[in-house]
Amino acid sequence: MSGGVTEREDHRVRVGRERRERMRAHLLQSVLIVCSEDLTGGPAVIDDVIRHAAVSRGTFYKYFVSLDEAVAELGLQLADEMTAGILSVYDTLEDPVLRTATGFQMFLIRAMIEPIWGAFIARIGLLSGDNLFTSKIRHDIELGIEMGEYVVPSVAIASDLLMGAKVEAIRRLIDTGGSLDYIHSMASMVLRSFGITPSKADKSVVRAYRRLTEQAPGKIGWWRAVE
Repeated sequence: MSGGVTEREDHRVRVGRERRERMRAHLLQSVLIVCSEDLTGGPAVIDDVIRHAAVSRGTFYKYFVSLDEAVAELGLQLADEMTAGILSVYDTLEDPVLRTATGFQMFLIRAMIEPIWGAFIARIGLLSGDNLFTSKIRHDIELGIEMGEYVVPSVAIASDLLMGAKVEAIRRLIDTGGSLDYIHSMASMVLRSFGITPSKADKSVVRAYRRLTEQAPGKIGWWRAVE
């Protein structure tokens, strides 16, 4: 008898936990959509989120202290997911030029495939500050300087230029639908700004993209061929 009671209690605990997890995921999905709807508009507020999620304010506050906390949690989830995908095809590269060309194109390609994702990370500043993304970029630039590939005023300036180009390119892709040619051209321009010759920049971008098309399928869940 006691065993049956325990099993029923365990079932209720499991069902309750799964229900809470679904609601948390539902709220975060609404945060994602609301915060990415208008890149030029004002900041999203909790009322926007609860209206989209069709829940009460009290329900929201059961899961998050504030909208900032929800945004931060979602940003961390997206960062962890993107990092896992990038590392599987990116960290095996030793050439800093190919690393830059690969990382830059991966972000823009995903933004073209998933505009809501792109709008969210562009809006909340996930491509700035101190995180794994920016540390990888700075490392690649430092490596490029050490190997005599990059000629830039400083790592900070080169990093800011790359980040700014990435954010503005994402905005452009979302606004216009974009194209693979645009992504290639933007990646090549970034490399040229680092001192890479136009010919080498173009070839490195194409080589990096071809490598992505070979290795990304099966390793990166969001990947699909684009034109």
